[in-house]
Amino acid sequence: MKTCIPLLMVVLPIIQAVCPDREPGLQPWTPGHSEAHHVTIGYGRKVILTSSATVHSIEILNGGKLVIADSYRPILLRTKHILIGNRGQLHIGSPDCPYKGNLTISLFGRSDDTDTEHSYFGRKYIGVGTGGTLEIHGEKKLSWTFLNKTLHPGEIEDNSYLFERGWGNRGIIVHIIDPKTGEVLHNDRFDTYRSKEESRRLAQYVDVVDNGMILAMVVNDEGSNNLEDSARKTLTKLGSKDFHRLGFR
Repeated sequence: MKTCIPLLMVVLPIIQAVCPDREPGLQPWTPGHSEAHHVTIGYGRKVILTSSATVHSIEILNGGKLVIADSYRPILLRTKHILIGNRGQLHIGSPDCPYKGNLTISLFGRSDDTDTEHSYFGRKYIGVGTGGTLEIHGEKKLSWTFLNKTLHPGEIEDNSYLFERGWGNRGIIVHIIDPKTGEVLHNDRFDTYRSKEESRRLAQYVDVVDNGMILAMVVNDEGSNNLEDSARKTLTKLGSKDFHRLGFR
């Protein structure tokens, strides 16, 4: 005797992911531009940033939530630091809704500012404390590609240049490169951590580089301890925007 067992079919509903910036209950947040504005988002407050803003600092804690809108307009958020404390949340996209907009978070300030320094994170930071949540999800990008032919060492025809490992030990390493061929015409290393004489030698070295050459520089380990103003000014005159601010490591 055969027994028929009835089958029960259950159709589960399709659950659509809610993007962070579409979450119900988010309040628009438009702080404007003031480097003196200390912002605290807490006690269950949930806000969404839809336009560029400048504030002194942002602290998110006690159930507060900040969401960055996935806007077609670029958003620039300038602040000295963002601290995400206990039960605080900052969301930029999600795994199901990767962020597709154009967002820049710029941390401004100087090392000699008189602001109170955080005991762990310092002065300029995006810091997540115990119980805090930071979610950043952008579009997935292809991290590999197929070559259209076998590539053998030394066969690259493009005028390319690569910073290589093993350039030297501590200090500032300089390569002078021919812009037409990519050939390294000359290189040297200056241990401006150890000696001020090395700093003066660096200034003299770059001062006689022919016009039109590419000057590639890299700091290995540490190079600021005995770096004199003569070298800083020489490199700044050549167009460097960062060399005068070179600090410890």
